[in-house]
Amino acid sequence: MKVAIIIAKVGFIRDIFEDRRSLLFERAGNFIFSVYFFALGLEMDPFSVFDPPGNDGYIAYVGMLSTLVITACFQKVLVNNKVGLIAENSVRANLGFGLALAATGSPLLTRLTTELKLSKTVVGQTAIRAGIFSDMIATSLMCIGNLIFHDDCKLSDSEQRNHPFYVAGIVAQIIFLMVVSKWVLNKINDRNPEGKPMKGIYMIGLLVAVLLLCFLDGLLHMDVNLAGFMIGLALPREGRISRLLINNLNFFLNSVILPFYLVNICFSHRKSEFNLSPKVHHLIDMPLLWPKLLISFAIASIGKVFGTVVSGRFYGMRWLDSIALGQLLSLKGYYHIFCAYEAWNNSMINDTSFIALLYMIIITLAITPLVGFGVAAWTRRKARSGRMGLQFQQSEAELRIMLGLHDPQNLPIMLTLVEAMRWNKEPGKVTLYASDMIELTERAAATLVKGEGPDAIEVIDEEIMDTRNQIGEALDKFREQTNDGINVRRLLAISSFDDMDKDICMCAEDVKAVFIIIPSHKSQKIDGSMDTGHPGFQLVNQKILQHAPCSVGIIVDRGLGHTNQGSLSLVGKNVVVVFIGGGDDREALSLAAQMAQHPALRLTVIRFLPLPETRGGENPRSSRLENLTQAFISHQDTQMQLDNEFFADFHKRHIANKVVGYMERHVANGAEMVMELRALQSQYELFVVGKGRDRKSIVTDGLEDWAECPELGAVGDIVASSDFSTTASALIIQQYDAKKHYNVIDEEFMPFG
Repeated sequence: MKVAIIIAKVGFIRDIFEDRRSLLFERAGNFIFSVYFFALGLEMDPFSVFDPPGNDGYIAYVGMLSTLVITACFQKVLVNNKVGLIAENSVRANLGFGLALAATGSPLLTRLTTELKLSKTVVGQTAIRAGIFSDMIATSLMCIGNLIFHDDCKLSDSEQRNHPFYVAGIVAQIIFLMVVSKWVLNKINDRNPEGKPMKGIYMIGLLVAVLLLCFLDGLLHMDVNLAGFMIGLALPREGRISRLLINNLNFFLNSVILPFYLVNICFSHRKSEFNLSPKVHHLIDMPLLWPKLLISFAIASIGKVFGTVVSGRFYGMRWLDSIALGQLLSLKGYYHIFCAYEAWNNSMINDTSFIALLYMIIITLAITPLVGFGVAAWTRRKARSGRMGLQFQQSEAELRIMLGLHDPQNLPIMLTLVEAMRWNKEPGKVTLYASDMIELTERAAATLVKGEGPDAIEVIDEEIMDTRNQIGEALDKFREQTNDGINVRRLLAISSFDDMDKDICMCAEDVKAVFIIIPSHKSQKIDGSMDTGHPGFQLVNQKILQHAPCSVGIIVDRGLGHTNQGSLSLVGKNVVVVFIGGGDDREALSLAAQMAQHPALRLTVIRFLPLPETRGGENPRSSRLENLTQAFISHQDTQMQLDNEFFADFHKRHIANKVVGYMERHVANGAEMVMELRALQSQYELFVVGKGRDRKSIVTDGLEDWAECPELGAVGDIVASSDFSTTASALIIQQYDAKKHYNVIDEEFMPFG
């Protein structure tokens, strides 16, 4: 919209575009926006109106009703010659104005809540569903009004007499479509099964049929654009061809149709208006009358906010949530621009009223994201119940693990790891939250629709849906293999790479996960080496490690869990846990305690200790340690004491009774430790190591300087590198840092014991 206004405002740019745009819009006529309305109607389920409305339905009803009531209260002001917005004081003009303001720009609202990470909050989910519901009701009523109220000046006497027959013909056409279309589309879906390319002739034929029906409705004196909505509403939403139509039409609309439509509006020539310079030729050059802008904004916002607060409070929503929800539902979009433009074309409003409405829409587009940011910040401002990590997990508590998935190839090793961890838990005490990590591209954004369950949105892009279906089938099979001993929940994280970490962290916080497992940004190539990786997912991993509300594990997959039979098998698998010291290594040892109960797994712990002659600070790189403060030295002493106590307890529980194997290696520096690890690389299928954030040890001295992926830590970078092994997978663990989460300097300031 901003670009369209700039193009129309700058003289020489306007001259370049004006002649060319007339070639398209003068020939396309009013059909141009029918595509938008068709896609809008196709996304909606008209039969949901007959279902008992939920909270979101009542909120939508009350918000619309309050807007219409306030519009009626302001009726005398709206038709005022000086500051009024409506030039035609008629029933159709007043009702049309009220219905337009009562509607919500639901496509923009869906995308906005997705980008602001609100789609999993109560406010965001309610806003999406109430917005779509109010859009469907308002647009349907607008269509009915278009049938009932017509401009007698544009109809001849015979056409006025035949008008009831025109209405009956349109109603009959819609009923016929609702009956026949489901059968026709099912036939098309049967001939184009999932997994095979859709034949273009079917999509083209369906679109041509829709345009012909719109043209027929135009002959029956119905607006062809609103006819597109009714036709879309009559077609079934389910099915492959419907998903593909929504996918491709929305992408085409956002990329081509809607930008050109806005440019066409901005290039429109003004109509006769009082006391204006004859040099003002274009509608966009008309002056903005502030009283008209304020009146339109007040009606649009106050009506929605008041109705939403009343209904929201009735259903137990907090004041701030109700107000924020009302402002989100006040968002205006392309639908409102169309209504304002058509009202101007039909002389229901004048030039300055149109400009006031256009700027009112722009203001709501600017304000609503700010409200969304506030809702997101308010939702996240809550305390956690305790330290969220494996070390702090009570043995009888439910184990909640979250998986971040790029594609189905990530599942075998992750599910193998979950299988190894679940054996010390009772059936039903392990819950797996599998979140698909999808990049929010323009094409993906064009396919966002209202979803069901915990996700308020769904992506109906065919490629993405195919990937998600494969993941879902693998998860269902895993649940069956465990005899339903594991609860599986599906989540969706669709964002740009810059913001995807927020989706993952928010989901983990909402479900109270104690452990997040995400894939490395690197994948194994055919020759066994690791590729350079995806920089976008590397950025995501770095941010998750920085902001995670619980412990995190990054998995480097070199084939663990991939079997020819397609099932998970841990028989004969050898796993080694590397322990040097620090919170991250204690978390790795806690994972080992979870895995130790698995009967088919051979688990070994190897502890690296400095040589006796190097202890006591005799570090070849001692210059680096000389300037350490006494506070840091005290911290290191505390960590060492915690390490010894924790390892002694682990040794007593698991090593002393021969459940877990144990090796001890003494090394002088990092180079010797690397040599020891390389000697073991062919003996184990999985290396589990701690990242080592709070660890300063001679054992790892010098390794940080050569790290290719610093986010993995010194030892993690070694076991994840291409020249380490071609068969041994690696899991790098970072323990949840409660002090960082609560922004305190010492544990005595924690809000829990």
